[in-house]
Amino acid sequence: MAKGVAVGCEPVVGSTAAATSNRKKNKEYKVTNRLQEGKRPIYACVFNFIDSRFFNVFATVGGNRVTVYQCLEGGVIAVLQSYVDDDKDESFYTVSWASNLDGVPIILAGGSNGIIRSIDAGSEKICKNFVGHGDSVNEIRTQPLKPSLVVSASKDESVRLWNVHTGICVLIFAGAGGHRNEVLSVDFHPSDIYRIASCGMDNTVKIWSMKDDLMLGVFSKVFHHTPRILTNIMGRHVKMDMWIINKYTVDGYIDIN
Repeated sequence: MAKGVAVGCEPVVGSTAAATSNRKKNKEYKVTNRLQEGKRPIYACVFNFIDSRFFNVFATVGGNRVTVYQCLEGGVIAVLQSYVDDDKDESFYTVSWASNLDGVPIILAGGSNGIIRSIDAGSEKICKNFVGHGDSVNEIRTQPLKPSLVVSASKDESVRLWNVHTGICVLIFAGAGGHRNEVLSVDFHPSDIYRIASCGMDNTVKIWSMKDDLMLGVFSKVFHHTPRILTNIMGRHVKMDMWIINKYTVDGYIDIN
C-alpha cells in the first residue's frame, strides 16, 4: 500500500480554520427574524424533512411546550401550532418529525419525564404516549426511508425503536453489551434501514443492526443474543446485543410495519 493512503480507520488531523484568503473575504449574512418563547431554554428545533409539502415548517421544544412555525417570504415566521404539556414540570429536550402509515405528519417530543408525546399535526391533538423509558429522553430520530419508525436515546442507558403508527416499542437495545451510562445521541443510517448508531456518557459509540445476515428481523424468541462484531472503530471492536419483547413478536419475526 502506498505511503499516506488512508484505509478508512486512521484519524485525520488538520485545522478547521478557514484559509487566510477566505478569512479576508467579508461574509454577508443577517438575522431576518427573532422569536421569544417564554423564559425557559429551547433545547431543539427541527425542520420537516420527512414530507416535502412542509419543507418550510419547523418545530421547537422548550420547557413543557412544543411550537410549530412556518417560514414565509421576507424572513417572516408564523406560529402555526402550539402545545403545552399537562405536566408543568416537564422539560422537552428533543423533537422529531415523522408520519404514520396514512402520511399524516406526526411530531414526537420527549424530555425529562421519559414519556414521548406523539402529536398529530393534522388534527392538532396528542394521539399517543410512548411509555417505556425509565428516565429522561435525550434524543429522538426518524428513519428517513420509513418515517413511521423512530428511535430514542435515554438517560436510562437504553435505545428504543418505536412504531409511530401503533405506538409500540419494537426493540430495546440495552443490557449486557449495551451502554453503561446515559445515552446522549442516536441516529439511523441514511440508506440502511437496519443500521443504528448511538453514543453516550460511557465514552462509546455503538453500531446496532436489526438484520441478521440477509433475513428481515428474524431472531429466536429469547431476550438475549450473544454479541457479534459489527465493525471496528478506532481499533476497538463494537459489539451488538438485541432484546425483543416477546408479546410483539410472532414466530420469531419482528413486524416493523
